[in-house]
Amino acid sequence: MSYHELWTVLWNWKKEFTVREFSSIFASPDPNKVLYDMVRKGFLERIGWGKYKVNSPEEYLTKRTNIGKSYSLLNEVDMPYALTGPDAVFFWTKGGYQVDRFFGFYPIHVKVEKRDLRKWEGFFNSRKQRFYVKDQPRRQTFFGLFYVLYPEVGFRAEKVNGFCVIPLKETVEFCQRNIYSYEPALEMLDETYNLGLKVRYMEEKTNF
Repeated sequence: MSYHELWTVLWNWKKEFTVREFSSIFASPDPNKVLYDMVRKGFLERIGWGKYKVNSPEEYLTKRTNIGKSYSLLNEVDMPYALTGPDAVFFWTKGGYQVDRFFGFYPIHVKVEKRDLRKWEGFFNSRKQRFYVKDQPRRQTFFGLFYVLYPEVGFRAEKVNGFCVIPLKETVEFCQRNIYSYEPALEMLDETYNLGLKVRYMEEKTNF
């Protein structure tokens, strides 16, 4: 039985337990090592002497997902890039608008130079980061945090809070192309940068 399978069994057995309780149910030559390994992998949390708590799927994913560190990883590479799409909106709105992403599903959208694509792939592989190239076949189901690479020949980028992001004009155009999801973001951008878009997003109110 793998640790992941054991985690599922424990989640349906007891949310909190002691080493003694674990040993009485699950035969193991070294129960302390098993529990130590599961804490290290994020499946369990030690809450006292010889006492453990089973992390929920949400807690497990949260512990494994460091979004800030994943963005910072981009600045460790001496190659041009530009955050695009939802990430451009997120940065230009100063973190004020986020849509269709949560800790269990968090793609980071990045433009890269087409000539550098193999180097980016090698970099992410060396850091054991999951990624796929836009419009290429996917070999696995992606969840959690991962990168989506958009290879292009030449693109513009501006610095926003220390990161390279597509220009504001392109970000606005992205929102306009996806108006149903990004109309509130357009209003934020309009107010923040005085763009003169005259966008006013209001949720429809229905009286019964």
